[in-house]
Amino acid sequence: MDDTNSAQSAPLRELLAQRVEIQRADLVARYQDVLQESLFTNRAFVRPSMLKQIAADEAEALLNFLRRSGFYSAEHGKELYQSGFNIASVLKLSQTTCQFLLDCLEDHQVAFMLDILDSYRQAVTEGYIISMEEEHRIELERVRNALTRGST
Repeated sequence: MDDTNSAQSAPLRELLAQRVEIQRADLVARYQDVLQESLFTNRAFVRPSMLKQIAADEAEALLNFLRRSGFYSAEHGKELYQSGFNIASVLKLSQTTCQFLLDCLEDHQVAFMLDILDSYRQAVTEGYIISMEEEHRIELERVRNALTRGST
């Protein structure tokens, strides 16, 4: 991001955070709808009773990212993976976030918002993938150990 974008970023992040705070109930409802739609495509331990809290947590993670520079959003991606969500659900949440934020802005702010949102989306996705790879490594090690024990 160049200096012009950086100068625009901090005030825009605060404006977006204010909009999220003011319209949090709407955003949480949108997240909950997305989660409900994809409920049965996720791993079995995602229960319908968890969706409202997960949607609220999603809004809180976005607010933390917007308000706290240096907030490590990859941790949130790890949490989504560990909660049982598949990547399609995570991408739908991201799309919902983008649409919500687009609804809050004037045309001249959209490019800057997309830059901000892109860094959030990349960090969340990175955390999700790291957690998934870690689980796969652990599973491979279990299989390798089982095969070793079975061949002795």
